Amino acid sequence: MNEVLKALKQTRGLFEGQPRNLRASMLVVLAFFTFAAMSVMLRRLNNEIPIVEVIFVRQFSALLLMAPIYRRLWPEICKPRRMALHMMRGVTASGAMFCGLSAVMLISLASVTAIQMTEVIFATAFAAILLREKVSALHWSLTLVGFVGVVIMMHPFEDGLAWGNVLALCGAISGALSMVAIRLGAPHDSAVTVTFWQGLVVLCLITPWAMIAWVTPHMEQVILLALMSVTFTAGQWLFTAGLRMGAAAAIAPLNYLRLILMTVIGWLLYAETPTLTTAVGAFLILSSAFFTIRNNARGVRLETSAEDAPSL
Repeated sequence: MNEVLKALKQTRGLFEGQPRNLRASMLVVLAFFTFAAMSVMLRRLNNEIPIVEVIFVRQFSALLLMAPIYRRLWPEICKPRRMALHMMRGVTASGAMFCGLSAVMLISLASVTAIQMTEVIFATAFAAILLREKVSALHWSLTLVGFVGVVIMMHPFEDGLAWGNVLALCGAISGALSMVAIRLGAPHDSAVTVTFWQGLVVLCLITPWAMIAWVTPHMEQVILLALMSVTFTAGQWLFTAGLRMGAAAAIAPLNYLRLILMTVIGWLLYAETPTLTTAVGAFLILSSAFFTIRNNARGVRLETSAEDAPSL
């Protein structure tokens, strides 16, 4: 046991010694794996449980799971410094959840992810305008290369249900705004404070609709909802911590990895066979993500200091 604890401490030391953008990248990539698992479980529900109910159960369960931490840190949590940002985060997160989860049930996993890749463009633009981050020409180039890969790979607006495409795009815009809200609040509140207030705002917004549309789940659905709640909590924590740690413009291109992951899942579980254009697009996307991570590892500074970030 002592050897295991020693190894864990050494691993943590290596992680903490890396550049901030690299550490942020690692957290965000781990979050993507948890979100992918959650999408698969959502598909298993087979559209029998309303999306608003799914969001309600996930958020309420996450609140319960995090309750011990919230109780211990309550003196800090109850005094948020930027409540307007928490409200913005909760509203945009609600929109991203509802639109994204609804799209998953309407069109293929890969198509949903491909359309959501436009979040990268929105997030980079918002970071440059609202956060005043110094977005280098290299990062703009990496972002555009990855987006070209998305277009080649998926042709997202040429198949699937029109409403699914629209919902996925709306979810991408909401997600980009949510990223900006996290970055704006990073100098003012901790990740725990951000997580608590976001969850509370989402619950306040979604509960009335969930009660109206409520469908009592059977045992298998209860298990799936419970598993989704756990993975959602873990993924949300990883994603929030990653966004607070790294520059939004540095993290955004990593979203392309989600496309590769969801394409593989769609191929293995749902017989969504990749085409030649999929392979070409995937190559561009992976190249974009690879060079982004490499630049992060070199400690490329793509952000202004936290003190220079504007506040709402």
